[in-house]
Amino acid sequence: MMRFFAWDRDGELGLGLERAGVLHDITRGAVRDFGQADLLGFLRDDELDALIAAIDEQSLLLEEMPGSFAWLPPIPRPGKVLAMVQNYRKHAAEFGNTAPPAPVWFSKLNTSLQGHQGDIVVPDWVDGRVDHEVELGAVIGLRVKELAGGGVDAVAGYTILNDVSARRVQKDDRENKHPWLRSKNMDTFTPMGPYFVPARYVPDPQNLHIACRVNGESRQGANTAEMIHSVDKIVIEMSRWMTLEPGDVIATGTPEGVNNLAGGDVCECEIEGLGVLRNQVRRAARD
Repeated sequence: MMRFFAWDRDGELGLGLERAGVLHDITRGAVRDFGQADLLGFLRDDELDALIAAIDEQSLLLEEMPGSFAWLPPIPRPGKVLAMVQNYRKHAAEFGNTAPPAPVWFSKLNTSLQGHQGDIVVPDWVDGRVDHEVELGAVIGLRVKELAGGGVDAVAGYTILNDVSARRVQKDDRENKHPWLRSKNMDTFTPMGPYFVPARYVPDPQNLHIACRVNGESRQGANTAEMIHSVDKIVIEMSRWMTLEPGDVIATGTPEGVNNLAGGDVCECEIEGLGVLRNQVRRAARD
């Protein structure tokens, strides 16, 4: 299995590969052989399979990963981040709701993205619960519109997202019939990563264990088989309403067990085969 990631070392950005527990820097090889510096470029130019083949054939330059670096979201600057509403029945029920019968979604802004090990920063003026929501992220690999079938075939790979949600703000917006943009899109409220895993290594996205832990305590635990709407159905339905493009990310919903995050908490989101997305929560101090 190959799992790709993005990194930053003192402003120098790069592309990495994890294989058999070892981290490699593939930036120079990717730029030299393909002219690509990040995964988004590989997806847009339909070169992901060629990259994997070059690594398998040992023709792509692998270097030792620098010892100190910051993790970035594996897909930089996705054009769209779309998130499903209540795609697990028990999650809808824990808020006293019935899950919508057809797929419903909202937008996450790419300015809300945060990488693995980066802080989830809660503004000091946000009160009430700020919840974790672990979600399987499907990354689009083809430009598609009005698909009649084969939605999952348009998915290039998968990652983990944490749809952090400010509940009081969300409640206010619901009551006033406003969109959910405020509660879901504060800076750092969408951790993503640590890896992008190509679809070839995820034979069944509807059979993955999905979990969230806070300070080592289990909060969420389910299987993606419990989704109401599958990845395939979600992509088909979304493509009816808009053009999906390479690099777009779809957060497919969270299972039950969401709960509050407090300053100092360490939140770990884990999905089978995709790794562990770990972030600490920090309350921003008032100036």
